Amino acid sequence: MLKSEETGTPSAPTALQRYGAVAVGVLSISSASILIRMALVQAQTIAFWRLFLTTLVLLPMVLRKPKGWLSWTHMRGFALSGGFLALHFIFWIQSLMILPIALSTALVSTHPILLAFYGRYSQKHRLSRSTKAGMISTILGLGILPFTASFSSVQMTGILDALLGSVFAGLYLLSGQHYRHYLSATQYSFGTYFMSSLILLAINFTHPDPLGPLNPRLLILYGLMAIIPTLGGHTTFNWLLRFMPVRLVSMAMIGEIPGSALLAWAILHQMPPWPVWISLSLLTAGIIMTLRSDSETVPGSADSPL
Repeated sequence: MLKSEETGTPSAPTALQRYGAVAVGVLSISSASILIRMALVQAQTIAFWRLFLTTLVLLPMVLRKPKGWLSWTHMRGFALSGGFLALHFIFWIQSLMILPIALSTALVSTHPILLAFYGRYSQKHRLSRSTKAGMISTILGLGILPFTASFSSVQMTGILDALLGSVFAGLYLLSGQHYRHYLSATQYSFGTYFMSSLILLAINFTHPDPLGPLNPRLLILYGLMAIIPTLGGHTTFNWLLRFMPVRLVSMAMIGEIPGSALLAWAILHQMPPWPVWISLSLLTAGIIMTLRSDSETVPGSADSPL
């Protein structure tokens, strides 16, 4: 998928290819919360190793690209999107260490609502009936989840962290759709992950025991985070940003909520209470209704330039 795309004007993928990519991306990112909870180290440490190892995997593919694509303008863009991605990971991982996986993942996935309002009031986008219905279903689903948690001060900190992670996820997606007009998914992903790794490296060295602890078990978990949720998930969604409006890519990423909840149930034996299952059903319905509105997916459509 990524190898065939050039930095010029790639041929638009078919609907089957787009939806197939959405399925791969959702299944991949759903594993992130499980792997993070299994690691149980500081948020900035997990984020650094996850992104640094991903840049090493992408490096051979980037070296095969024509030289001269990297400019100071692109570097500034990578620093911006990389900063947003670093902050998204830090706040979300901190939340994930406090809240149940289903609640943390749901709260951090509220970025489609932010992007929809941004598009409606800043870009004057008209929302289709299907998109509006999907947003309503999503808001109802997200609204149920916070009432399943005990509102202690620690829980409130986790909720705030997750919402901040959602804001930075939305900003990351917005910057990504802009720069994906000029760069391939591999180039954009490599540059963003690399700059994010540098930012996270600097943050790590402000804490005691930077980049540690490190042992074979953690290295395996970091490697799995790099390959499955980052390459298979984030990089796939970066590819989609060139062919789908950012609000639809953002909405598709909500599929991580039911996916991670089911994995948490199967692997970590976190059995969500019945209100959570109602919420997950509403969220899944919201995704399906919103993706049905995906009719303008070719480059140059009215929804594309954000």
